Amino acid sequence: MSDPVIVAFIAGAVAFGVAYINSVLSESYRRFRDRTTLAASLAGELGAYENAWPILTEMLDQLIEGAEADSPALGFLRPMERPKDFIYEKSVERLGLLGASACESVVYVYSNINAFRQAFEIIAREHKEMSPLEIQSRAKGCQAALQRAATRGEVLLNSLRRISNAKFVPDWPWSPWLALLRW
Repeated sequence: MSDPVIVAFIAGAVAFGVAYINSVLSESYRRFRDRTTLAASLAGELGAYENAWPILTEMLDQLIEGAEADSPALGFLRPMERPKDFIYEKSVERLGLLGASACESVVYVYSNINAFRQAFEIIAREHKEMSPLEIQSRAKGCQAALQRAATRGEVLLNSLRRISNAKFVPDWPWSPWLALLRW
């Protein structure tokens, strides 16, 4: 073979290699960016509920105490439209970017928040036709769903914040070694 053919072959191989690495790197960065913004968005949405949980727990305690005394104080309950979790609802198909464990926790927490909302909506809408025992039972169900969401949600919030603050490391076979350098 002549020298120009070898040079052309090497140049072509290098160009192909650079294009391949660029493609892999850009896709890896896009996924990283999507993952961190999704984690930050969900952490913000769940963090907004964090301050409301003690207030809701206290309200449910009063509801249960009133039902146990056979005089539930339900004057504060009004029919309401169920709130929506806009970030969660818009990003369900992208939850896999967070990894299996975080994805499972996100679905678990939001499902328990939704269970609380459904049960509380029934109490607010139908409390006039309910016996005190039924109000008490439903309020305890609300409390249990809220407690499950709060307990796992606290761990999930920390996990989502950690994911959202992660540094970019390309997803290559040698990326764990690069992560040790913390460049």
